[in-house]
Amino acid sequence: MKNWLMGQWIVLSGASSGIGRQMCKLFIQQYGACVLGIGRDENKMQSLKNELGENAERFEYRLFDVSEKSNWETLKNELVARQIQPILLVNNAGAFPTFSTVLDAGSCVMEKILKINYLSAVYAIEALLPLMIAAHGKNAGAVNICSSSALCPIVGTAAYCASKSAMRGYTEALALEMRGKAYIGIFYPGTTGTELFRGDEQTKDSALQKIAMPPERMAKKLVKKIVRKRTRAVLGWDAHAMNILAKFFPVLGPRLISWVMKKSGSKVFKNVFKSEEA
Repeated sequence: MKNWLMGQWIVLSGASSGIGRQMCKLFIQQYGACVLGIGRDENKMQSLKNELGENAERFEYRLFDVSEKSNWETLKNELVARQIQPILLVNNAGAFPTFSTVLDAGSCVMEKILKINYLSAVYAIEALLPLMIAAHGKNAGAVNICSSSALCPIVGTAAYCASKSAMRGYTEALALEMRGKAYIGIFYPGTTGTELFRGDEQTKDSALQKIAMPPERMAKKLVKKIVRKRTRAVLGWDAHAMNILAKFFPVLGPRLISWVMKKSGSKVFKNVFKSEEA
C-alpha cells in the first residue's frame, strides 16, 4: 500500500510519553509525516523534539488539557488560520486511576476518567474530522486507541473500563456512519509498560510489569495497523486472552481474571481485595 502519510500532518494526543511518544517517532522517522503532538508536559515534549534530531522540524507540540472541549476548538481555529490540513487524528491520551473499588473511588474519579479517556476523543473528532474530510475526502482518518478493558471487565478498574467501553461503542457507531467517507479505526492494546500505571507498583516483580509489552513494541504494532488502514485490532497476548474469555465465558472469564489477580498477591491490587481479607 502507498504511504498515504508521507508529507502529511497528523494530530496525536498523549504524545509526550509511552505509546504516543513512540508513535510520534515512527510516523516522522519511518513514514515521513509531520506530527502535531498534544500533551501537558513541556519538558517531555521538548526532549522528544530533541530526540528527533534532523527530523525535529517535522514535529510541533501544543500543551493543553484534552478533556476541555474549548481547547480543541482553539486548535481547530489555529489550524485553519495557518492553513494546516491534517490527514489523520490519533486519540491516544489516557489516564489510569489507582486500582480501587467503585465505592472507594467515587463518582469524581469516574467523571474525570470519562472526560480524559472518552470525551476528549469525542471533542477532538467533532472539531477536526470535518476539517480533515473537507481537505482530504475519504483519505482522511481518525483512530482511537482504546484498551483490552473495553473487551473484558477487570475488577478494580470500573472508571477505566467504563471510559474505554464508551469509546468502543462511540467509535464503532462512527465507523458505520463514516463508511466510504473517511477511515475510522479502533485498536485494543493489552497491558503496556507506560506511565498510565505511575500511581501503582513499578517494580520488575509487579504483576503488571511481568505481562506488560514495552511501549516501543506496542507502538510499532499500532502504527503498522494505521498505515495499512486497518479498522480494528486486538494487540497483545493478554488482550487476546481477555477477548476470548469475555466472548465465550462472559461470567466465568472475568471471575477467573479476578481470581488470578487476587492470588498474585501484588500490592497493586491491595485496595481491591482488602474487604475480602478483613
